[in-house]
Amino acid sequence: MVEMTIGQRSFNDYKFDFDLVAMICNGLRPKFAPGTPDCYVELANQCMNSDLEKRPSVSEIITKLDKWLNIIENKNDIISEIIAELDNTSNIIVNESENKIEKQMLGRWFDFIENESRIKEQFLESDEISKNFSVLTEKLNNIYTSKPYNITEICSKLSKVCITKSASVIEVPDDI
Repeated sequence: MVEMTIGQRSFNDYKFDFDLVAMICNGLRPKFAPGTPDCYVELANQCMNSDLEKRPSVSEIITKLDKWLNIIENKNDIISEIIAELDNTSNIIVNESENKIEKQMLGRWFDFIENESRIKEQFLESDEISKNFSVLTEKLNNIYTSKPYNITEICSKLSKVCITKSASVIEVPDDI
């Protein structure tokens, strides 16, 4: 997700070695491009959470992305109409001193619409900003390469970072 905001692979300025592995295990995370929408950064950070249980499921991610797409593509006219209608309704409710529940519901609608408008605005601004970024152009065979790592060496580097479990204790299923 970060790569999509900056047009380059994550940690492009780092040497891909054991030290980078240790820094990532110690909490190093890639940086987002300036102007990246807050909701997008929040979702990406959830996806990178070191606690697997706190990461969103694929269906949760798809649901959020779909919601944002709908906000960006479809809701501009609808939101404007709802805001106008709510403005009229709020004047009536305030003038007639209706009950507190109606005012609270109206406030929730305003918050909902304001949030959706902010999301759309941030994505559109981000699109404009990203047009000026330089995109990393490399031959495909140079972008990512797999290489074997010595787990014992990684464990020894990580032991300096206060890791609670040694990699030799972690069970790996045979069917992987």
